[in-house]
Amino acid sequence: ALFSPGGPAILFTPSQAGGPGWLTAIKNPDVKAIVALEPGSGFIFPPGELPPTMPSAAGSLAPEAVPLADFEKLTRIPIVIYYGDNFPTTPTATRGQDNWRLAMAQLWVAAIYRHGGDARLVHLPAIGVRGNTHFLMSDLNNVEIANLVSTFLAEKKVE
Repeated sequence: ALFSPGGPAILFTPSQAGGPGWLTAIKNPDVKAIVALEPGSGFIFPPGELPPTMPSAAGSLAPEAVPLADFEKLTRIPIVIYYGDNFPTTPTATRGQDNWRLAMAQLWVAAIYRHGGDARLVHLPAIGVRGNTHFLMSDLNNVEIANLVSTFLAEKKVE
Protein backbone atom coordinates (compact mmCIF):
# COMPACT_ATOMS: atom_id res chain seq x y z
CA ALA A 1 0.00 0.00 0.00
CA LEU A 2 2.92 2.37 0.63
CA PHE A 3 3.94 2.24 -3.02
CA SER A 4 0.53 3.19 -4.41
CA PRO A 5 0.43 6.86 -3.30
CA GLY A 6 4.20 7.36 -3.58
CA GLY A 7 4.82 5.73 -6.92
CA PRO A 8 7.91 3.80 -7.99
CA ALA A 9 10.57 3.33 -5.31
CA ILE A 10 13.37 1.11 -4.05
CA LEU A 11 12.33 -1.35 -1.35
CA PHE A 12 14.73 -1.88 1.56
CA THR A 13 14.02 -5.00 3.60
CA PRO A 14 15.87 -5.69 6.85
CA SER A 15 16.02 -9.12 8.50
CA GLN A 16 12.70 -10.98 8.59
CA ALA A 17 11.18 -8.42 6.20
CA GLY A 18 13.05 -10.21 3.40
CA GLY A 19 10.24 -12.66 2.66
CA PRO A 20 7.47 -10.05 2.74
CA GLY A 21 9.67 -7.90 0.51
CA TRP A 22 9.78 -10.53 -2.24
CA LEU A 23 5.98 -10.80 -2.03
CA THR A 24 5.57 -7.02 -2.12
CA ALA A 25 7.60 -6.83 -5.33
CA ILE A 26 5.47 -9.57 -6.85
CA LYS A 27 2.25 -7.72 -6.03
CA ASN A 28 3.35 -4.18 -6.86
CA PRO A 29 5.03 -3.12 -10.11
CA ASP A 30 6.13 0.14 -8.45
CA VAL A 31 8.98 -1.72 -6.70
CA LYS A 32 11.95 -0.74 -8.89
CA ALA A 33 14.63 -2.66 -6.96
CA ILE A 34 15.14 -4.50 -3.68
CA VAL A 35 17.98 -3.99 -1.20
CA ALA A 36 17.74 -6.82 1.35
CA LEU A 37 19.77 -6.56 4.55
CA GLU A 38 20.39 -10.00 6.03
CA PRO A 39 17.06 -11.61 5.12
CA GLY A 40 16.40 -14.46 7.51
CA SER A 41 13.54 -16.41 5.99
CA GLY A 42 10.74 -16.32 3.46
CA PHE A 43 12.86 -17.32 0.48
CA ILE A 44 10.47 -18.18 -2.33
CA PHE A 45 11.06 -20.48 -5.28
CA PRO A 46 9.04 -21.76 -8.22
CA PRO A 47 7.24 -25.08 -7.75
CA GLY A 48 9.56 -28.02 -8.36
CA GLU A 49 12.67 -25.96 -7.55
CA LEU A 50 12.51 -25.85 -3.77
CA PRO A 51 15.83 -26.71 -2.16
CA PRO A 52 15.78 -28.95 0.91
CA THR A 53 14.77 -27.47 4.23
CA MET A 54 17.85 -26.41 6.18
CA PRO A 55 18.27 -27.04 9.88
CA SER A 56 19.11 -23.99 11.93
CA ALA A 57 19.56 -23.16 15.59
CA ALA A 58 16.36 -21.10 15.37
CA GLY A 59 14.36 -23.92 13.76
CA SER A 60 14.16 -25.22 10.22
CA LEU A 61 14.53 -22.78 7.36
CA ALA A 62 12.09 -23.96 4.72
CA PRO A 63 11.79 -22.49 1.24
CA GLU A 64 8.30 -21.55 0.08
CA ALA A 65 6.73 -22.17 -3.32
CA VAL A 66 5.04 -19.47 -5.38
CA PRO A 67 3.62 -19.79 -8.89
CA LEU A 68 6.27 -19.51 -11.59
CA ALA A 69 4.61 -16.39 -13.03
CA ASP A 70 4.94 -14.69 -9.64
CA PHE A 71 8.55 -15.76 -9.16
CA GLU A 72 9.42 -14.42 -12.60
CA LYS A 73 8.25 -10.96 -11.56
CA LEU A 74 11.30 -10.87 -9.32
CA THR A 75 13.54 -11.47 -12.32
CA ARG A 76 12.50 -8.11 -13.80
CA ILE A 77 14.11 -5.93 -11.12
CA PRO A 78 17.63 -5.70 -9.71
CA ILE A 79 18.04 -7.22 -6.25
CA VAL A 80 21.00 -7.08 -3.91
CA ILE A 81 21.34 -8.97 -0.62
CA TYR A 82 23.93 -7.98 1.99
CA TYR A 83 25.15 -10.12 4.89
CA GLY A 84 27.72 -8.94 7.41
CA ASP A 85 30.14 -10.81 9.62
CA ASN A 86 27.94 -11.08 12.70
CA PHE A 87 27.43 -14.84 12.54
CA PRO A 88 29.79 -17.82 12.37
CA THR A 89 30.55 -19.42 9.04
CA THR A 90 29.99 -22.90 10.46
CA PRO A 91 26.79 -24.21 12.07
CA THR A 92 26.27 -23.46 15.74
CA ALA A 93 23.69 -24.31 18.38
CA THR A 94 23.40 -20.65 19.35
CA ARG A 95 20.00 -19.40 18.18
CA GLY A 96 20.29 -16.68 15.56
CA GLN A 97 24.04 -17.13 15.13
CA ASP A 98 24.29 -19.58 12.24
CA ASN A 99 24.94 -19.16 8.54
CA TRP A 100 22.04 -21.09 7.06
CA ARG A 101 20.28 -17.91 5.99
CA LEU A 102 23.32 -17.12 3.87
CA ALA A 103 23.24 -20.63 2.40
CA MET A 104 19.54 -20.32 1.49
CA ALA A 105 20.18 -16.87 0.01
CA GLN A 106 22.86 -18.39 -2.23
CA LEU A 107 20.37 -20.93 -3.55
CA TRP A 108 17.74 -18.23 -4.02
CA VAL A 109 20.09 -15.97 -6.01
CA ALA A 110 21.00 -18.96 -8.20
CA ALA A 111 17.28 -19.57 -8.87
CA ILE A 112 16.77 -15.93 -9.86
CA TYR A 113 19.70 -16.24 -12.29
CA ARG A 114 18.38 -19.50 -13.75
CA HIS A 115 15.23 -17.62 -14.67
CA GLY A 116 17.09 -14.73 -16.30
CA GLY A 117 17.01 -12.35 -13.34
CA ASP A 118 19.52 -10.01 -11.82
CA ALA A 119 20.26 -10.72 -8.15
CA ARG A 120 23.49 -10.31 -6.27
CA LEU A 121 24.54 -11.72 -2.91
CA VAL A 122 27.26 -9.77 -1.11
CA HIS A 123 28.89 -11.32 1.94
CA LEU A 124 30.63 -8.22 3.24
CA PRO A 125 33.68 -9.97 4.76
CA ALA A 126 34.38 -11.50 1.34
CA ILE A 127 34.88 -7.98 -0.05
CA GLY A 128 36.88 -6.78 2.96
CA VAL A 129 34.07 -5.06 4.88
CA ARG A 130 34.10 -6.15 8.51
CA GLY A 131 32.65 -5.14 11.84
CA ASN A 132 28.95 -5.32 11.12
CA THR A 133 26.12 -6.27 13.42
CA HIS A 134 22.71 -7.39 12.17
CA PHE A 135 21.85 -3.69 11.76
CA LEU A 136 24.09 -2.81 8.83
CA MET A 137 22.74 0.69 8.29
CA SER A 138 23.26 1.60 11.97
CA ASP A 139 26.83 0.35 12.29
CA LEU A 140 29.89 2.57 12.54
CA ASN A 141 30.70 1.82 8.90
CA ASN A 142 27.19 2.73 7.71
CA VAL A 143 28.54 5.24 5.18
CA GLU A 144 30.57 2.44 3.58
CA ILE A 145 27.44 0.26 3.44
CA ALA A 146 25.41 3.15 1.98
CA ASN A 147 28.11 3.69 -0.65
CA LEU A 148 27.95 0.01 -1.63
CA VAL A 149 24.16 0.27 -2.00
CA SER A 150 24.45 3.52 -4.00
CA THR A 151 27.05 2.00 -6.30
CA PHE A 152 24.85 -1.06 -6.92
CA LEU A 153 21.80 1.09 -7.69
CA ALA A 154 23.77 3.40 -9.99
CA GLU A 155 25.25 0.39 -11.78
CA LYS A 156 21.71 -0.90 -12.36
CA LYS A 157 20.50 2.59 -13.37
CA VAL A 158 17.90 2.68 -10.60
CA GLU A 159 17.10 6.17 -9.35
